[in-house]
Amino acid sequence: MVDYDLSDSALVGIVSLALENQEGLRLVQAGTRSVGDVLSGRRGRPVRIEREGENLTVDLVVNVDFGRPIAELAAQTQRTVADTLLASTGLKVRAVHITVVGVEYREKDAA
Repeated sequence: MVDYDLSDSALVGIVSLALENQEGLRLVQAGTRSVGDVLSGRRGRPVRIEREGENLTVDLVVNVDFGRPIAELAAQTQRTVADTLLASTGLKVRAVHITVVGVEYREKDAA
């Protein structure tokens, strides 16, 4: 058996890479802060991960594309994050919380 530990930044990297090709939803830029972050003094981070033993809770802060069904995007994102973390690390994901902080209009040909 191999003994290893995963840093929080490694877990954040796994989540970020899992969402890179997600259509209709993007993690906010690291410098973006919500009103709640400003008032509470928290630093704005698009991915937050809490560990309790072998269980993870993931908080995501995202923007979505205008006209996309937010509930479907959120459910798909929750599945993607949970499945990727379990497959990559063996850690179980208790919850993936998604906060939508912006809706963006994107041209069809825009990347």
